[in-house]
Amino acid sequence: MKQYLTGLALAASLAGTASLAHADVDAGKTAYDSGNYKAALKEFSPDAAKGVANAQNYLGIMYEKGQGVPVDYQKALAWYRKAAEQGFAPAQTSVGYFYEEGKGLSRDFAEAMKWYRKAAEQRDAQAQNNIGAMYEQGRGVPADPVQAAEWYHKAADQGLPAGQANLGFLYARGKGVARDDAMAVSLYRKAAEKNFAMAQNNLGFMMAEGRGVEKDYSAAAAWYLRAAEQGSGLARLNLSRLYEQGKGVPQDNAQAFAWLKKAAEGGHVPAMRRLADVYSRGLLGQQPSSELAKQWSAKAS
Repeated sequence: MKQYLTGLALAASLAGTASLAHADVDAGKTAYDSGNYKAALKEFSPDAAKGVANAQNYLGIMYEKGQGVPVDYQKALAWYRKAAEQGFAPAQTSVGYFYEEGKGLSRDFAEAMKWYRKAAEQRDAQAQNNIGAMYEQGRGVPADPVQAAEWYHKAADQGLPAGQANLGFLYARGKGVARDDAMAVSLYRKAAEKNFAMAQNNLGFMMAEGRGVEKDYSAAAAWYLRAAEQGSGLARLNLSRLYEQGKGVPQDNAQAFAWLKKAAEGGHVPAMRRLADVYSRGLLGQQPSSELAKQWSAKAS
């Protein structure tokens, strides 16, 4: 209702319109969740034009991801900004992200932080996580691992997998908090069980190293596999190493090479370097090939 009312005199005449608008957003969300983006676009567009923030945010998502429309960062940003200026926290976070990454406009860390803070003030967990990352990496602010840990904690407490994984990483490294491998494992596990690939890989690493948990290569391989199947290059490389070494899985050069190649083809630079070495030296059952070694070395650089 608030998106439409400019005065009490309009309340009665717009009551039906407002309820229809909410119904359209619900219909759009149903279509969106089922992958029917053409129908979702049809439902969201009229309400977005009328100023319904949730519909505007959905259009931003669709233009950002190319769902039912061509990818268009400028249009995505325009819709996100309309919703953000109405105080819609998820859209504020998205505007901040566009400024941070320079999507559809020039990169501006100060603007990114401004929008993240607006959303974080409304307890938007993704914004809290992103502020943590800005402090951890020193993007637009002096690097401050203590501040990073505090913001990750806020996001983790709300159950955001990225916040849990990032906070776990700080505990594993002793950055901004006292090193605590058991706490890192606990946080990684929470995020991993929500199918967050980075946490699955990191939990596998802790198990392979016996840090904060009893060493268990079989369990490590299982977590690496879950992350690898989601496309994690690092997990694919780690799984390749376990197959090469026969730790937690049968020794199998063919599997080791297959996972290594998937990681490299997915753009993981350390895997590219390793694959170049494999071709150069004829490892993992491959015939030596100076040409392939040069190709992968060049891609890695």
